[in-house]
Amino acid sequence: MYRPQTDHYKQIHFPETIRSHYMLSAQPFNSSYHMHDSYELLLFLNGNGDYYIEHRRYHINRGSLLVINSNEIHRADITGEAPYERVATHFSPDWIRRFSTPDSDLLSCFEKRPAGERNLLSLDHAALEQYLALADRMHTALASDHFGHDVLAASFLVQILVLVNNFFHSHKEQPPVPLPPLSGQIMGYINKHLLESITVRGLADHVHLDPSYLSRKFKEQAGCSLREYIILKRVAFAKDLLRQGKSVTEACQGSGFHDYANFIRTFKKHTGIPPGQYGRKNQT
Repeated sequence: MYRPQTDHYKQIHFPETIRSHYMLSAQPFNSSYHMHDSYELLLFLNGNGDYYIEHRRYHINRGSLLVINSNEIHRADITGEAPYERVATHFSPDWIRRFSTPDSDLLSCFEKRPAGERNLLSLDHAALEQYLALADRMHTALASDHFGHDVLAASFLVQILVLVNNFFHSHKEQPPVPLPPLSGQIMGYINKHLLESITVRGLADHVHLDPSYLSRKFKEQAGCSLREYIILKRVAFAKDLLRQGKSVTEACQGSGFHDYANFIRTFKKHTGIPPGQYGRKNQT
């Protein structure tokens, strides 16, 4: 297996069809909520901490596999002295879709579930060893420039997705860990009222707290500000609308943004491309 990268994985936008690395980070490791333009498989190998996906919190151990689609905002909160060791794989869903069949939808574990639910799979020893063996072979193919290396890499990713989907469909959902009460309550309110005007004052009134106190406690618990969380949720919603064929104006208005210029600027900041280009590229 490759030597670990230690760059804390700051890059979010991946132009490649497949990008996968074995990674090792010093403790502690705490990332802000973010999302990718790709689908992600994150296999946890060592460390101690929690992973937050949408409104769910998962405690992760060796063999924990997180399945995350391009609309699900997420962050890591790894604590303790043990190094954070994982295999992170990103790929284009549109590219892998061509390998699916009516009987074998390779993307079902990403798409056939509500957002923020059933993200965690706990691989048993046999499945973990099989996953790691396939990942090793995929990494070798990705690093090669020999004829057929890209085809081989694709074939190993397809085998990984077959393994993951078999596990997803044959095992029960792993229960999440409860969120801190305040941030959980606020996230639930934001999710229900995302398309409406949401202000810190309005949220504070809803939970009967001082606005400054609410803002400070939410950032402590969620790892980002209220404004950042709301913007990420709206960008994710706009991405979905654009994939459905909605116009840029419709995506702007339909995702809770009310200023067109701000929507264009914010969308590009979080996805790497303007909404019009995103829609043309990803329309289903």
